[in-house]
Amino acid sequence: MKKYYPPIRTLHLYIGLFVSPFVLIFSISVLVLNHTDFVNSINPVKHLPVVKTRLDKIPYDSTDLQTAKGIIQKLGIKGEIDFISQNDDHISFPVTLPGIRTKIEVDKHTNDVLITREEEGALRATNYLHKMPGPHNTKLRGNAAFMKNWRVLADMVVYLLLFLSASGIFLWYFLKAERKLGWLAIVFGATIFTGLLLFILG
Repeated sequence: MKKYYPPIRTLHLYIGLFVSPFVLIFSISVLVLNHTDFVNSINPVKHLPVVKTRLDKIPYDSTDLQTAKGIIQKLGIKGEIDFISQNDDHISFPVTLPGIRTKIEVDKHTNDVLITREEEGALRATNYLHKMPGPHNTKLRGNAAFMKNWRVLADMVVYLLLFLSASGIFLWYFLKAERKLGWLAIVFGATIFTGLLLFILG
């Protein structure tokens, strides 16, 4: 087993460096989620000027998603489309890029478009990346190229973190000088985890 120690140590080091920016994003986003009042006080949402325009013919006979994609393509807006609302008179939906949220409302009779935008900032952008892709609205999720790529990256980071955990235990096993302290750390972590789990279930 010792012959695997050098390559695993190298992989552990460089994979750890590779995933560290993603871990930072997830870590910062948890703080943003837990301290929304503080984030709002230091970085309030900025409401950008409302834009009114008119489009030419829009393919309303297509699916909701294709119609929404056609609209943002004509408007030159990029982002992830979410929660499309449509009736005989209007179609509306948000379009999100990390840090900027756009709401589009279209009058289906006149093709008049109302565009409202909010600049949410970098901190809320990490919040968005943390939650997306998620289990909500899965029929629409991943309709933007950046979200498709982020979904793949998020999965890859999870697998790499599992490898880092396993390889960390493997490397620790061969560091005899750290054996006792390592056991204490494992027991301490397992005790806290079990306590929290019992608290939640209780």
